[in-house]
Amino acid sequence: MRGILLVILAIAILVGARFRCKSMKGNDVDWFVAIKLPANVDKRNGRSFVYFDSTQTGWVLSEQPINSTDSAIGATVNQLYNSDNGTTFKIAYNDDCPGKKVDSGRGHSKGVAVFTIESGFWLVHSVPNFPPPGKYDYPETGSKFAQSFVCLSLDANFLEDISQYMRYSQVTPFITNLPKNFETLAPHLVDVVNKKSLGRSDTRFTTSHNIETVGHKRVKLFAKHKKFGKDLWHDFIALYLRTPMAVETWRNGAAANVGTQCELGNNVYDVTSVEVADKKFASSKDHSKWGVSMMESVPAVCIGDVNRQKSQFKRGGGAVCIEDATLWKTFRGSVSSYLNCGEVQEKKTPVKKKKPVKGKTKSEKNKTEHKAKQSQRRNKIRG
Repeated sequence: MRGILLVILAIAILVGARFRCKSMKGNDVDWFVAIKLPANVDKRNGRSFVYFDSTQTGWVLSEQPINSTDSAIGATVNQLYNSDNGTTFKIAYNDDCPGKKVDSGRGHSKGVAVFTIESGFWLVHSVPNFPPPGKYDYPETGSKFAQSFVCLSLDANFLEDISQYMRYSQVTPFITNLPKNFETLAPHLVDVVNKKSLGRSDTRFTTSHNIETVGHKRVKLFAKHKKFGKDLWHDFIALYLRTPMAVETWRNGAAANVGTQCELGNNVYDVTSVEVADKKFASSKDHSKWGVSMMESVPAVCIGDVNRQKSQFKRGGGAVCIEDATLWKTFRGSVSSYLNCGEVQEKKTPVKKKKPVKGKTKSEKNKTEHKAKQSQRRNKIRG
């Protein structure tokens, strides 16, 4: 009898399930943004993060580490594993999937979404190898550098807009579940799950969508296909919003950086250092992807997928933009320094040490050098 009651209770919970972004206290929240700290400024060795939602006036340091299911990010993503396959659409996508090779031909895009036929949440983030396929955890590989997150609690009617974002971005799903009734609600989810993007006849390679959270916060989605062939931030988002922006993205590695751009009337400045909750770090320690308007009249904060590197012109990806005065002030105040027009930050290249010649002692090297000098003198006399 007790077993039957437990089964009935479990079914009731699943039927009445409601998936939402979670606050630091585990409660439902309309939306949140977060920045995970880099290991070099964090006593938890890169497991701490700062958090912001609509109830706050600035960054708050999470009491729980990011690898805990009691943290806002952990509690949110953990719903992915505790959802019923029969009634729930769910997807986790990542260009750097756990246990698989990177497919550089697809989009540079990472995220998680879980929805009932009525509502759910969508999390966009920058962490490679996250989340794991079995149960919630945070990868050690994601600890060294700073990372970015934005979560939206949404009505399921916006799933078609989200699917278009994912389709243009060419996301790489590694966890999927798509019940039949969702195919009617959002037909392009079928393409997303099956890794289908634009057709050969398509000539438009960007898409933008207006959506709103369950709490009626207006949000703008921007996504580009790899055939767009340009920078997401300067050539699409800043132009669309008609505002200069300061943008923080990954600028390490061998790929050529785009650099600060001051053309087309809407400048995009590369951020060089960030400060959140009294923690300051250089962009070289940051794997986040976010941008903030430089104009208070356009209080936009965008968090997304794509770096400002030329190699990313050939990859899909997008950004989620929220216009909120308090959030804007928080992010604008987090820009500690940036490259102005005409300024260039050179990449540091490691100096290669010359290897000593094997088989020769110091005295033998001196003798060789002496003979070479004598030979040079003879040649000068002969010439």
